Amino acid sequence: MLSGYLPMLVMLVLATVIAGSMVIGSFFLGPKKPSRFKSESYECGMTPVGSARERFPIKFYLIAMLFIIFDIETIFLYPWAVTFRDSVKSVKMFYLAEMGVFVLILFVGYFYILGKGALDWDEGREPEPVADPSIFKPRPPIRFGNEYSGPIQIASKSESGTPATSAAAGPGKRL
Repeated sequence: MLSGYLPMLVMLVLATVIAGSMVIGSFFLGPKKPSRFKSESYECGMTPVGSARERFPIKFYLIAMLFIIFDIETIFLYPWAVTFRDSVKSVKMFYLAEMGVFVLILFVGYFYILGKGALDWDEGREPEPVADPSIFKPRPPIRFGNEYSGPIQIASKSESGTPATSAAAGPGKRL
């Protein structure tokens, strides 16, 4: 009965031995030249300022917990789909109704926390001012001063010094 778990146990032991041997090997084989700069904490190349014991708003932890809760609930969809696929036809409607109730409870919880404002990051921010409707009226086109200067003729000279023509432009017409 437990022989089915033997390969998993072997893999777990092997992974633990490899990870432990890498940590212990790097401790014994690695260079040991401590200095004042190596002992300081590293913060993306910036000199650390202040204390590491900074207080964070509870909103960060609340969002993280809500993410984990909804993530775990959605993880249950995969095993359900596997058992739904392999189940008998007479039981499939029951499974489908069961998952419908589960998803309904999931959406009720989601809309509840959305309504409570648990996902609003900037609750202390002032509301944005309403835009003046006069800024949306059409404006006159921008004039650069060369709109009425006439057609532009661009002629390129060939190597012999005569104006070049193109087959698409027709014979005798300049490019």
